[in-house]
Amino acid sequence: MKYQQLTEGLRYQIALLCEDKVSQAEIGRRLGICKSTVSRELRRNRSVDGYQPCGSAEAQHQPPQGCRQTPDT
Repeated sequence: MKYQQLTEGLRYQIALLCEDKVSQAEIGRRLGICKSTVSRELRRNRSVDGYQPCGSAEAQHQPPQGCRQTPDT
């Protein structure tokens, strides 16, 4: 499969399917993405309240932790 970022819509679909107790492999099949992508998405954006699809979209616009930002010149 070709790499592409998950859209906000796909993230919300993952959230809904998780709430319905659908397996990660089945979520991948239904959405046409690798089950490992589903697994990583769930792991990266989990919280005490469960998977948070809206938090992942915000993280896309922030630099990775530990990276220095250089001032624009």
